[in-house]
Amino acid sequence: MASRSKEKEKMQVEEVLAAVVVADSFNKRFMPLTGSKPRCLLPLANVPLIEYTLEFLATANVEEVFVVCCAHSDQIISYIKSSRWANSTLPKVVTVVSQQLNSTGDALRDLDAKQLLKSDFILVSGDVVSNMDLGKALGEHRARRLVDKNAIMTMVVKTASPTHRTRSKGEEGIYVLDAATHECVQYRSLFPKKQKLKLDLEFFNSHSELQIRNDLIDCQIDICSVDVPALFTENFDYQEIRKHFVRGILESDILGKQIHCHIISDTYAARVRSTQMYDSISKDVMARWTYPMVPDTNIQGSALSTYKYFNPYIYKENNVILSFTTKLVRHVVVGAETEIGEKSVVSNSIIGRNCKIGKNVRVNGSYIWDNVEIGDNCVIERSILANDVKVKAGVTIEKGSILSFGVKVGPNFKVQEFSRLILENASTRRSSFDSNSDIDDQVSAAPAYSPLDVGAEGAGYVWHDDDSDAEDTEEDARPILEVCAMARDITLHDMDDIIDEDTDDEDDMSNVDPLEKSRGELISTIERAFEENHTIDNVALELNTVKFAENLEFHDIRFTAVLTILNLVSNAATLTTTMTRWGQLLQRFVTDEEEQLDLLEILEAHCAEVETHAKLYGKILQCFYEMDICDEEVILQWSKQTTTSIHASAKAFITWLEEAEEESESDSD
Repeated sequence: MASRSKEKEKMQVEEVLAAVVVADSFNKRFMPLTGSKPRCLLPLANVPLIEYTLEFLATANVEEVFVVCCAHSDQIISYIKSSRWANSTLPKVVTVVSQQLNSTGDALRDLDAKQLLKSDFILVSGDVVSNMDLGKALGEHRARRLVDKNAIMTMVVKTASPTHRTRSKGEEGIYVLDAATHECVQYRSLFPKKQKLKLDLEFFNSHSELQIRNDLIDCQIDICSVDVPALFTENFDYQEIRKHFVRGILESDILGKQIHCHIISDTYAARVRSTQMYDSISKDVMARWTYPMVPDTNIQGSALSTYKYFNPYIYKENNVILSFTTKLVRHVVVGAETEIGEKSVVSNSIIGRNCKIGKNVRVNGSYIWDNVEIGDNCVIERSILANDVKVKAGVTIEKGSILSFGVKVGPNFKVQEFSRLILENASTRRSSFDSNSDIDDQVSAAPAYSPLDVGAEGAGYVWHDDDSDAEDTEEDARPILEVCAMARDITLHDMDDIIDEDTDDEDDMSNVDPLEKSRGELISTIERAFEENHTIDNVALELNTVKFAENLEFHDIRFTAVLTILNLVSNAATLTTTMTRWGQLLQRFVTDEEEQLDLLEILEAHCAEVETHAKLYGKILQCFYEMDICDEEVILQWSKQTTTSIHASAKAFITWLEEAEEESESDSD
């Protein structure tokens, strides 16, 4: 009896779903910001990054979360204690402090030494943003483990095009997968240089079909068995998960372990791995791709967050003060107690709480954190301004710049593009980054601030990386590439370049037709569905969300859907494949005779302007008929009430319909 009780107890322990959140990021990509604050506490849409990660784990029904921290561990512990997670029981959040960590491998070795993990667990970083349902991935992982204990890890990856903005620049990889089981047979990083991929012929003996894929984004969400920390302990060469561990396991002839991939396509998962990704994910949050993790759901609770949603993609908290002539253009978040002065324009930007922005200020594609003051006649272009930064009148901050906590610049000064400014000089505070446990204070006199760096009344220094490790060739030898990637990504993927960058006239933005901008959101939604191969159900849901958000009509959805779907069509063959895949989307938004006639009117107007589609007009009508998008009676009615020349290409199909109708009437008689 006692043995049965013990066995039951053991099973209950094994069923506890745990997660490990590695709070340190072990690189300098956000320096000098992370010299003062851990990356997991940096704000994204005015919410600390770790909140998104913990919320994601909570929705996955994780029961216990171990937050492993080293650098700035006191700040992380203090934040958890003061947050809603302090009294949470599901999940229970436990902070694990380690004295010296230099990599994710060190973190897992430390957990193994402390014997905290008793069963399979989820491994993520403290900067993951995801709305995916982990249930299916967990189910697949557990099913494999029941059959084969050597299946030790499942990596979550997402299908996306090579130019997708959530693909972290310089972190691309090639996956060789078993087509049936998604077992990962080989993995290669494409950075710092492309490598030859050699496949042993033996692979084909055990795998009848292999896929070589570079269309997968690594979401940095892993489901691991308890064997994984032990394997790190056995091999101190394992430092990074992908570069060392995954490749080492896959290339080992002795261990015989297996790693699989779980591929997602229609949900969101990404990691804030760089400033480029910070920009991309911020844009996705504002565009609601991360729903329900969007500002107006106030995931921190109503006591800490009071955002409301306004059209078009504008989010404001309580007590925001805007001048009558202030313009919030699109994709803007404004925190509580912030004031924005006359004739100031904010677009594609996030403004923190308690900020003071003066008159005639232009903020575009930028991230302004809490308690920032910006004087009159300033321009902030695609930059990050941390807490308590002061920008005096007449300052221009060029793209790619980062102003760390408390920096002051100006007046009438230009911060050059890609500048990084810090309040404390390296001589008074040693350069540090996320992986260091402490920042050693050096007692020495600081040199005077240079007007060439921060302006006549400024306070701060240009940050230089004087503490790089020569062995960190893949991470630390590329600071220029990192920040340039941010600028390049913003240039390529800015959601709405509404502001004309060659003019300072704010009134130019009012010339953009609001209906065209709203329809542009519909088109972007459909194009993204094409790119990521969403289901018809999901696309329809997303389009309805945009419709309500933008106050549009179903006519607008039909209009944009016809244009976007037909853009994929170049001949009769592509018409058939395109309509087979996406035709049902049109069917979702056509429910009665009036809406069918509206659809046919949209189609005719489009084909009248596009010669290629004019020649296919009859075949398109035939597709509409065969897929039950439009009824026979409606098509015949439409053909009789319109006399445009385009109907010549549909004459044969219309004649066939008329004859079929006559035969049907004859048979009924």
